[in-house]
Amino acid sequence: MNAVTAVSTQEAARTNLALLEIPLDRISESKTNPRTYFDDKVLGELADDIRRRGVIEPVLVRPLKNGKEGTYELVFGARRYRASKLAKRTTIPSTVRELNDAEALELQLIENVQRVDLHPLDEAQGYAALLQVQPGTATVESIAAKVGRSHGYVNSRLQLLKLVPEAKEAFRGSQLTVSHAFELARLQPKDQQLAMRVCFPGHANTNAVLKDKKAEPITLRELRAWIENEIHLDLTNAPFDIGDAVLLPVAGSCAKCPKRTGNNPVLFPEVGLKKSTCTDRECFRAKVNALVQIRVKPLESAGEKVVRVSQTFPYQSTRTAPDVLHAGQYREVKPKECAATKPAVMIDGKKAGTTFYLCQDNQCPVHVQVSRYQPTPEEKAKRSKELLDERVEKQTRFRILDAIRKKLPNAITRPDLEMVALDYFRRLGHDNQRRLCKVYAWKEIKTKTSWGSESVDYAKIGATAAQAMTTADLHRFLVVCALASDLYCPSYNLKESLSKESNLARTATRYKVDVAKVSATVRAELTKTKESKAANNAVEKLATSKYRKPANRKRSH
Repeated sequence: MNAVTAVSTQEAARTNLALLEIPLDRISESKTNPRTYFDDKVLGELADDIRRRGVIEPVLVRPLKNGKEGTYELVFGARRYRASKLAKRTTIPSTVRELNDAEALELQLIENVQRVDLHPLDEAQGYAALLQVQPGTATVESIAAKVGRSHGYVNSRLQLLKLVPEAKEAFRGSQLTVSHAFELARLQPKDQQLAMRVCFPGHANTNAVLKDKKAEPITLRELRAWIENEIHLDLTNAPFDIGDAVLLPVAGSCAKCPKRTGNNPVLFPEVGLKKSTCTDRECFRAKVNALVQIRVKPLESAGEKVVRVSQTFPYQSTRTAPDVLHAGQYREVKPKECAATKPAVMIDGKKAGTTFYLCQDNQCPVHVQVSRYQPTPEEKAKRSKELLDERVEKQTRFRILDAIRKKLPNAITRPDLEMVALDYFRRLGHDNQRRLCKVYAWKEIKTKTSWGSESVDYAKIGATAAQAMTTADLHRFLVVCALASDLYCPSYNLKESLSKESNLARTATRYKVDVAKVSATVRAELTKTKESKAANNAVEKLATSKYRKPANRKRSH
C-alpha cells in the first residue's frame, strides 16, 4: 500500500488523518451505517462514472477493531465502495482516522443527512442510534445543532420509528409520503392499523395495500380530518376528572400525559387552542370503564344487578355487547316506581358513570302510556325556543317578500332586471354557464379556490359582464339564458338533431332563422377546414422526406 499525497504532514498530524489507496477486500462495511437502502440503478450509474474518472472523493475508514493489521471499517462512503466493486476496481482512495464508536456513528449520521436521497426512516434510525451510543451527552437539541436542523425536525424524524411494520414498508415503497407517515406515527399502534386501511380505500387489509405498488393514499387533509373525527378525543368532555392520577394508576393523570396534545407541542404543533385532546383511545376507554366500575360497585355490593346502558341508538353501535341497552329501548324512571324498575349505569359519552333507574317492560301498567323518549325540562325549553326562532324567521322572510311584491312597479327596473338575469345565470349550472361564455366570447380566467386548486368562476364572470350591459342587452341576455340548455348534445346519441319542439328551434322559427341553412354552412366550413389540414400535413410530410438523410448511409473519410 502506497500513501497518496493528499494532505500536508502538519495537517495529517493535527487531525490524525492519513490518505491511502486501500484494497477493497481489506475494508468491511459498517453495521451502524444509517443508510440501509441502495438503488441498484443509481449504483450502476455511479460505477460507470468511476470507470471513466475514478473515485473523486475518498471514503472515510477507521482501523478495524479486533481485526487483522491493515484491515478497516468503512465509516461513510458505502455507495462509492459498492460502486467501485461493480466497476471491478481493486482499491479505493480512503481517509484513515482513529475514531471510537460514538464518533464514527456521529460522522456517519452527519455525512448521510447531507445526502438528499437518504430515506427519512434511515435518517431517524441514525438519530436514535446516536442517542443510544451517547446516552449521557447526546440529546435531540445537540443532534439538531450538529446536523443543522431544528429541534422539531429531529423530533419528527424520531417519531417515524414508531410506525407499525406495515406502515414502514408502505413508506419505504413510496406508497405513503413523509407527511402521511408522520400523521400515522403520532397514532397508537392499533389506530395506525386502522388508519392504513382508511388511507387506501378499496383495499381489504394492509397486505392488499402492500401488494398493490400503485396504491395511492387519500389526501393529507382527508387523513387529518379522519383522525380529528375518529381518533382524537376532547378531554373537556371527558366524564372523569382528567387530573385524577388514581382512577387508572397505570396511565396516571391526563393533565401530565405526553399523549395529551397540550403536553407535547413539538409533536402536535398544529393543535392551536385544542390543547386538551387525547390521542390514545384505548387509554381513554380504560378510564371510562374504571369510572363505570367505581360507580357500579356500591350497587352491586347491595345485591343489585345493574343494567349497562349506551347513549347511542342501536343502529349507531357496532362494538357494544348484546346485553347493553341503547337509547329508545328503555324508559328512565324514579326508584321503585314500578315492579320492573332496575338500577342502570351509563357506559359511554359525556354522562358515562352516571347511575339512574329504568323500566324496559313494554307492557308495564305504570308506564305503558309514557313515551320512552322523555326530554328533560331543559331540553323541552331549548326545543321550544328553537321552534319559535324557526317560525319567526320563516314568517319574516315571507312577509318581506309579500311587501316587495306589492311595491313592484309596472315596468321592471334596471336593478331588478340585473338581479333576475344574474340569478337565472347562476342557476344554469356549470356546463351551461361555460357554453354561454363561448357564445358571448367572455374570457375564461382561472382563479385560485379556497382549497388550493384553480377553476373558472363563471358566476363572477357573468356578474361582471351583466353590470356592463345596457338594459336592452339584459333583456336579450335573459332570453339567451332560457335557450342555453338546448345547446347540450347528448354524447350517447351524437346523431340526434335539434328537436322542433325545443325552445331553441321554436325561437329560431319565431325570429325567422333558417336552421337548415345554418347547419349546411357549418358543415361546409368544417369540411373545408378538415381538407385543408390534411393537405398541409401531406406537404409537410413530403418536405421532411425530401431532405431527410438516408438512415444507413455511411460517412466517407
